[in-house]
Amino acid sequence: MIVTQANSVMFANMHDILPPGMKPRDLWIAAGLTMFLWLVALVLWSAQDIASGEPFPAAYRILLTQTLVGGLLLSTVLVGIIWLCRRAPRRWRVPLLVVAALAIALLHGGIDAYQVRDYAMAVAHKSPPLSEIFYRGLMPFVFIYGFYATAWGLTLSDMAMRETQRRLAEANEAAHQAQLAALRFQLNPHFLFNTLNAISSLIVTRRNAEAEHVTMKLADFLRLSLETDPQEEITLDEELANAQSYLDIESARFGERLHVEFDCPAALLDAMVPSFLLQPLVENAVKYAVAPARERVTLALRARAIGSLLELVVQDDGRHALGSKPAGLGVGLVNVRKRLAAFYGELGDIDARATERGFLVRLTLPLRMVPVRRAAE
Repeated sequence: MIVTQANSVMFANMHDILPPGMKPRDLWIAAGLTMFLWLVALVLWSAQDIASGEPFPAAYRILLTQTLVGGLLLSTVLVGIIWLCRRAPRRWRVPLLVVAALAIALLHGGIDAYQVRDYAMAVAHKSPPLSEIFYRGLMPFVFIYGFYATAWGLTLSDMAMRETQRRLAEANEAAHQAQLAALRFQLNPHFLFNTLNAISSLIVTRRNAEAEHVTMKLADFLRLSLETDPQEEITLDEELANAQSYLDIESARFGERLHVEFDCPAALLDAMVPSFLLQPLVENAVKYAVAPARERVTLALRARAIGSLLELVVQDDGRHALGSKPAGLGVGLVNVRKRLAAFYGELGDIDARATERGFLVRLTLPLRMVPVRRAAE
């Protein structure tokens, strides 16, 4: 518990000292890059001495340590400057980075000149003029800080691109989920309107027991609708049960005028489909085929596998005009088409057409069975 609290305090303090928008992860990346760069620079500077095999004088070790510490500190300052330069207009960023890297190089070169002079005096060597030491040792620092600014700038650009891609993916996913939810729940007002009208008709005709029965069926159906996630798929068995619940409600309204047939092989009951996919198609069939009819209308729901695809058919034998589509039916079809596209892209398709007597809607989507783990649950 104490260690956890200490870590929390450490990261809280770290956030306080970081430049605006920088995360601890970014700081660790900068620290790793800085340490690697300066260790490589020190190795290159000392390559000749390392190859000789002779031990470094204490004064030289002090000089290397001072160079390393100074490089780490000034590189940290450069990181902060580079990070803040991201807020500048795009056309000013590169000039600002060049000026910042050059200024840091000049500063470190000046500090290093004094340190080299002190080292020369410590080993009893005659020291050149300070200006000569400065100009002779400046170029390595220009290269180091120029390379560091370039490497860190490219790292930041890559991080920014990845962050942008992540946010874009999250935005697309959120839009996708919002689209699915909107498409699913836009069905409810139509369904509620029709069902409440049916209940009202039953009450007016004093069929109170049937009205109570339909009301209970409506409550059950709405519970299923609210409990089902519109972004998830359910089994075909559950989808057909939902359609059956809706048709049970409508049966109380139309009685023998509505005859329902289900034809689905048992092997396909565990196939996965979008929740309430058939709802608008069944509702349209009831509204435009059953409601205007005086004789019995058969509404058939069929499912079959065609290779790697699942075919779902909603067909009625109501008296629709040949070659035409009932007025208002397009809304439901467009809704289903959009949901199929959102779930499956080009693999989902819908075919709707009038038949010699009635109307047929055929859906095709990838045949995917329920995962084993879910089946076990």
